[in-house]
Amino acid sequence: MATKNVPAAKKTTAVANYVDRMAALAQESVEQEKSVSSGSFLSFKGGRLSFQGNVIKGDELDVIVVDSVLENCYYPGVYDSDNPAPPACYAFGRDEKTMAPHADSSEPQSTLCSECPMNQFGSAEVGNGKACKNVRRLALIPGDAAESTDAVMAAEMAYAKIPVTSVKGWATYVRGLSAIEKKPPLAVVTTIGVVPDDKSQFKVTFNKATDLDPDVIPAVLDRLDAVKGEIMFPYPAPS
Repeated sequence: MATKNVPAAKKTTAVANYVDRMAALAQESVEQEKSVSSGSFLSFKGGRLSFQGNVIKGDELDVIVVDSVLENCYYPGVYDSDNPAPPACYAFGRDEKTMAPHADSSEPQSTLCSECPMNQFGSAEVGNGKACKNVRRLALIPGDAAESTDAVMAAEMAYAKIPVTSVKGWATYVRGLSAIEKKPPLAVVTTIGVVPDDKSQFKVTFNKATDLDPDVIPAVLDRLDAVKGEIMFPYPAPS
């Protein structure tokens, strides 16, 4: 097949436009994925504490809880932990009165969480609880990062989704730190653990391990400023 001769000027311009467009599309893809974090989560599955598939020895881990937010998540039907799927409707916030379904929810159940029928006691398929689970999402870094400012800034950020049955324990821990020591969780190293429980199979526990050195707290606050814009990243779209 014959090939038409393309004038050099036009050919050069076409190549330049092609390269520029590919670069623009590449940047567009990066910007798009900024809102879809692949944050790594601690797992409490089966009453064992693990991270990235590795079981934590003794089911305890020292961490610095840099930030936390409220999370509401609704799964229609019975949740299958062996075949996890993203919630059909979910919301994040710091004030439960203003929480609303995330824009990426596949099946929003209401305009406001406070008005949602799935967020009312008695809506669960079994028992008198809520069909929508009110949990907590925590952002944390390893406790040994407290050794230095550089370690705090370099530490990998991980996340934990505290189940309904352990939310009260988290709230009690936070209130205790505030009332007794006038400190937020990010000012201490917290030992997160998993213990058996007769009613709920297991519970997540929170205990203070030690105070942070005042010299590293400014770095932790810098990590807080950064993660506040990231902690509410959405769930992946249903496949």
